[in-house]
Amino acid sequence: MTRALAAGFFVLASACASAPAENALRPPSPPTVSVFAVAHQDDWQLFMNPEAYHAMNEPQEKAVFIHVTAGDAGAGAGGPDPVPYYLAREEGALRAVRFMANAADPTVGKGAKMEGAMVERGGHGVQRYAYANAVVYFLRLPDGNIVNGTVFTPHPESITRLRSGEAATSGTVEQSARYEGWDDLVATLNAIVESERVAGSGLTLHIAELDEALNPGDHPDHRATAFAMEDVAKLHPCAPLYRHIEYFTRTKPVNLTGEDYMIDVGTWAATASGLSDNHAKATWEPDHNAWIGRSYFRVTPATGACGATS
Repeated sequence: MTRALAAGFFVLASACASAPAENALRPPSPPTVSVFAVAHQDDWQLFMNPEAYHAMNEPQEKAVFIHVTAGDAGAGAGGPDPVPYYLAREEGALRAVRFMANAADPTVGKGAKMEGAMVERGGHGVQRYAYANAVVYFLRLPDGNIVNGTVFTPHPESITRLRSGEAATSGTVEQSARYEGWDDLVATLNAIVESERVAGSGLTLHIAELDEALNPGDHPDHRATAFAMEDVAKLHPCAPLYRHIEYFTRTKPVNLTGEDYMIDVGTWAATASGLSDNHAKATWEPDHNAWIGRSYFRVTPATGACGATS
């Protein structure tokens, strides 16, 4: 389902409804926890926005962003720059979250300080940040590609190899954790989802589209993360599953307008500034900007109930 299709349905439905009383108060939408699970620190901004913004722009909502790899391009925890590349990319994601939170409520600036801590999830140490009604996780597993100019070499401990069994284990770039097989990674992702659920709230999951007829040519890390989250989704039948088209959206028409378009551009600009301010290559350039203003996805409805939150 595309945003344009959803918008068309809304217009049709609105035309059939009677106008509300002038002074009637609109009831708040049901509380929801929305999880956006991606491989790299700029994926949800490019492919899952403004859905990400609309998951945290009301006080009762909570957005959870999970970044599975370090996005380090083979540099690991080091690199020649003053700031390690993976940390520059993390700052881009954190800055994007702060921008969206302050765009949702611009009355008082919330500042740049975020609550950060290394927490235990599924028996592993995972970096977690919180800001307003958003939560951000970084698992920091190795980027699937080691980049040397225009040469891309698969990382020996990539999550794709972990899933296939070619790699028995995979360690994080800064040595905070080691995952003993694919099931260990899936269990950790599920532990994150479980830890962030809120009693009485709904749950939605956002992942990359795995149907290659709909989403051809996607990054192996994107697909491996989506495969892991498909396993997690089976444990949460109450959660609608949003499957987002990713790289292929650059071939599709711009379908965002108005505030949604502004949020999409602003979030991406905040992301890019986080990198350049930390001495990484700027991503505000034609190759990346080609994805701005496009959001395409389909939704699989919930199929059952979820267990009680712990």
